[in-house]
Amino acid sequence: MADLVIRQGTVSDIQAIMALEQGSIEHPWESKAIETLITDNNKVCLVAELDGIIVSYVGAESVLDESNVGNIVTHREYRGRGIATKLFKVLLAELMEKGIRKLFLEVEHDNVPAIALYEKLGFTGYGYRRDYYGKGKDAVLMSLELC
Repeated sequence: MADLVIRQGTVSDIQAIMALEQGSIEHPWESKAIETLITDNNKVCLVAELDGIIVSYVGAESVLDESNVGNIVTHREYRGRGIATKLFKVLLAELMEKGIRKLFLEVEHDNVPAIALYEKLGFTGYGYRRDYYGKGKDAVLMSLELC
């Protein structure tokens, strides 16, 4: 995938990120939340472009030496190609460079591909949140020690 470029998200990417979310998740973020993700110094937004098209993004928010992944979305047509793995590895490197020691995330309990990705990256489960994504849609809580 020689044409895959991973870079910081910019305000001009907001519409493309919103389009990714609207086609992939049940409760997409509003443009203001994505703008804050891009512009706030305590947050990071990375996008993956393939042939100039944003096909995936990840966002995380940090407090002190911990960070939480808010969303990671890959366009349906581009899933299974390792894009999310590459994107996540860049995120991990950037967070470690900033001194983040622990990373947290929530994932829907039946999202088998996402859970497999996180486990491959070294995340472990530590709990559940009942009905976090809606009635009968529990969240698996996962974390990763970075240092």
